[in-house]
Amino acid sequence: MRRRERNPVGANIDLTPVLSTIVHIIPIVLIAVRFVTVVQQPIDARPLHASEAPSREVLEVQEHERVVIRILDSGFRVRGVGAAETQLPCRAPCAPADYDYLALSDAMVSARTQHPAETQVVVAPDPAVPYETLMGVFDAVTLRRDGKVLRPLFAQPVLVNGADDGPASR
Repeated sequence: MRRRERNPVGANIDLTPVLSTIVHIIPIVLIAVRFVTVVQQPIDARPLHASEAPSREVLEVQEHERVVIRILDSGFRVRGVGAAETQLPCRAPCAPADYDYLALSDAMVSARTQHPAETQVVVAPDPAVPYETLMGVFDAVTLRRDGKVLRPLFAQPVLVNGADDGPASR
């Protein structure tokens, strides 16, 4: 009895499954490469000497020139818009959707006209403020949508700890 050959000469090899797998893997690899790009940010790590630090008087003057938003469980307190601090209360029990982001955006438009050269606004939330509220404040502070026109406001919101009695809570 003769044994039959496993791969006889002239037999066709089906490469369709292999090629199909490769065709499906290539886009996945290309997408993964797009999201794995590395960004290098230069860091100025030189030490600050006492002679370079601003004086207390300069810091107090800068403090009064800044726009500060304090996020409380009762609404917003905004400083830097007018002569006095502006209170923007919530519409109900102050869930993330109950804060008055439109009034905050109006206040930021007014602050933008009073501080045209300023790019930063200080945001000081209380520790109990939810993340959604913080993102709503950042949206209201950075851009104002008037119809189809986007108006830039403050490009660099700075988040500080609102729990202490630092400059943001005064």
